Amino acid sequence: MAVIYIIILIGVLVFVHEFGHYIAARIFDVKVLSFSIGFGPRLGGFKKGDTSWDIRLLPLGGYVQMYGTEFEEVTDTTSPDFPRAYNNKPIWQKAIINLAGPLFNLLLPIPILFFVYLATVSTDLPPTVGQVLDNSPAVGKLVPGDIVTHVDGEEVKYWTTLHDVIADNPDTKLRFTVNRDGQSVDVDITPQSTTLRDVMDVMTQTVGRVGITPDLASPVIGLTSKYRPAAMAGLQNFDEITAVNGQPIRSYVELESVLKHNTSETLKITALRPKKLDLNYGTVNILEPVTVEIQQKITSPEILGIASANMYLSEVDPDSPAAKAGLKAGDRILEMDGQSVNLFRSFQDKLAQTWETPHQLTVQRGDDIFTTTLQLEKLTILGEFQEEMPVIYAGFYHKSPIVPPDPVVKPMSDRFAFAARVSFTTTVKASSLLVVYVIRMFQGRVSTKSLGGPIMIGHMASKAGQDGLDAFMRMMAIISINLGILNLLPIPLFDGGKLAILLVEAIKRGPLTMRTRQIIAYIGLAMVALLLLLAFKNDLERMWNLFFS
Repeated sequence: MAVIYIIILIGVLVFVHEFGHYIAARIFDVKVLSFSIGFGPRLGGFKKGDTSWDIRLLPLGGYVQMYGTEFEEVTDTTSPDFPRAYNNKPIWQKAIINLAGPLFNLLLPIPILFFVYLATVSTDLPPTVGQVLDNSPAVGKLVPGDIVTHVDGEEVKYWTTLHDVIADNPDTKLRFTVNRDGQSVDVDITPQSTTLRDVMDVMTQTVGRVGITPDLASPVIGLTSKYRPAAMAGLQNFDEITAVNGQPIRSYVELESVLKHNTSETLKITALRPKKLDLNYGTVNILEPVTVEIQQKITSPEILGIASANMYLSEVDPDSPAAKAGLKAGDRILEMDGQSVNLFRSFQDKLAQTWETPHQLTVQRGDDIFTTTLQLEKLTILGEFQEEMPVIYAGFYHKSPIVPPDPVVKPMSDRFAFAARVSFTTTVKASSLLVVYVIRMFQGRVSTKSLGGPIMIGHMASKAGQDGLDAFMRMMAIISINLGILNLLPIPLFDGGKLAILLVEAIKRGPLTMRTRQIIAYIGLAMVALLLLLAFKNDLERMWNLFFS
């Protein structure tokens, strides 16, 4: 089955690439002798007009053979095919013919991703505020439960739309119209300019953020003091409250509301407690039901002695940056660099974006509060396909699931608009990231060990194929972008190398000699061979690590 996925992947990408060259050549009336998928001996095909359409033995690429190419000068002006020779065409036409192949590969992901998103993304989250981050622009302006209906007069129907509008307007005042308890309220908020790094740490992007999330904090708790009723009654860190006095609890906001309106002198709390069971065949994580009763009127989490477990550490790796900072499991992060923090995901993002800088943390451990300095590290790990990947490492972990809102079903018109927009922006972002990644590799800032060859591509194709059609199509889109960018590199024999030669000829105002073109071709062949050897070496090392390490 893996072979089939590989054949489909390579076949489609090579066909699209060569078809780009073919279409451009036909547009400019260049005679095309052969359109081949693969190299080596011909396995089969057919001939239509001037062109022989062939399938060849080695499926490592393909080519379009045009009449009168770089090494075949056509000088007989009396021949009817003289004006159809590639080398007798203007430089700008030859440039478009060479550019068309990579361009088709860069455009292919747009229709691929369009149909993937159209088929798989039928819902979105509502534009309802779930949590508001401390020290964010939304503090005092938005509250959990607000439904954003308009931004600057434009209707907002989905969370994705709200997120994009905010991201696209850093440092620009926006008017939010929200539905709050049935009343329409207008508030002005200026999204804070935030610099984001990609996961490979090679590219930055400036976006706007107001500090809201669509999800609610779960009713997983942390204890604030061992002398408060919760701890004295037997509740523990990371207990998940499921009911209070028989009333079901779904989120921490609901827990706060139930306590606020409590009138009983007895508080009966039902919870689920994480527990590890050591069995003969391994360790199993279970949730153990727990019930406690408190003979006291409790009207707030503060009186009860609990807080959302959002900022409590569930685990700390030995010898990690977190351990070196003195952090332990059960610690509660109160502040970072003097500013309070209330959402772990946002806290992690801020740390990762500024990982080079030491950060001062204010931490609560039991009833004690202390400060410490945390310095993150940048490590290189092996990814899913044994490729080297840089990661920002802290060494602490968090256990508090989120409560997502119920999704909204999109009508088909909105699905079409979303798929069209996101397929285009995703392709542009992925292409830009890859260009920067290649530049960083030449600068020595990214390891050449991340380079992959046919073996890695085959492994990726097989894995994606097993994960489903949408995963396979997404992977095909990414490989197509890689193929397009790679072919634009100024390496002789690549399309980018041919474009560079045409540029030299345009400046020189005349063609290079046949001898010069042959020398450039030999240099290009050597460079491509070295590139393939490096890719094969990396592939073999990955496979060795995958199967034998």
